[in-house]
Amino acid sequence: MPGRRPKPTTLRKLQGDAGHRPLNDKEPEPPIGEPKMPANLGPLAKQEWKSIVAKLTPLGMLSTIDGKALAAYCHAFESWVEANIAVVVHGIVVKEPIFNKEGVQVGSKLKRNPADVASQSWLKIMKSFLVEFGMTPSSRSRLRVDKPAGEEKDPFESFMNRGGKQNKHLN
Repeated sequence: MPGRRPKPTTLRKLQGDAGHRPLNDKEPEPPIGEPKMPANLGPLAKQEWKSIVAKLTPLGMLSTIDGKALAAYCHAFESWVEANIAVVVHGIVVKEPIFNKEGVQVGSKLKRNPADVASQSWLKIMKSFLVEFGMTPSSRSRLRVDKPAGEEKDPFESFMNRGGKQNKHLN
């Protein structure tokens, strides 16, 4: 089926429904919570998993079934870091040997480091997952989340400060 992928209803609610189209009230609602980390993640991927889970769980943006998508993002993150290390070690441009018909090296030419190409590919994959989880500035700007009760402004303080300016009558 061509066209854009539909947004999940929870994401549409957070972003606001600009088109005023009816929301899918029969969409499955998986339990909100921390997914189980797969054991086969590499060390950098595990570190990134813990970082992301710690940030998204309190916002209610992770469900217990998001583990595979999050693992794929973390794997892409680790591969991206490894590719970037290879670029730092070998440079963006590398020498490629040139051989004649007899198999004797007759020179070399410069070419883009394959690790740099891999780095860019992993970055695109990471970005697609970051957007899915609402972790880019653009995707986050479309979200609307209720602030926790403790973060509401005190009405008296708002009255006294009136837009950040102190009340002249109290000074």
